[in-house]
Amino acid sequence: MSLKAPPFQLYFELLFLENYSKLGSREKKSVDKGIKLMASNPRHPSLNVHKAKNVGAKYSVGGKDVFIAYATRSIRFTFEYGPTPGVIALRNCGPHDKCERKI
Repeated sequence: MSLKAPPFQLYFELLFLENYSKLGSREKKSVDKGIKLMASNPRHPSLNVHKAKNVGAKYSVGGKDVFIAYATRSIRFTFEYGPTPGVIALRNCGPHDKCERKI
């Protein structure tokens, strides 16, 4: 018998929403797919999730780390656990150089 955890609820930061609105339709589709995968399994191998360096989390619920996930080879989104248990806060998205600079 395998137990599957329920998917995480999502909380969208303002910066994420602003940058998401600037993406093209293909990029949005890739980000949407990545977010769906992440909500059900934040450690899914195709997301290549890793910790962001020198960035602290806003919410103490999930620890002090912010994470970077790959939507495509060039498009990333950043997230952290919180603001409440069972929730993932999406912080930013976009081309990797811009997304990772403004986490």
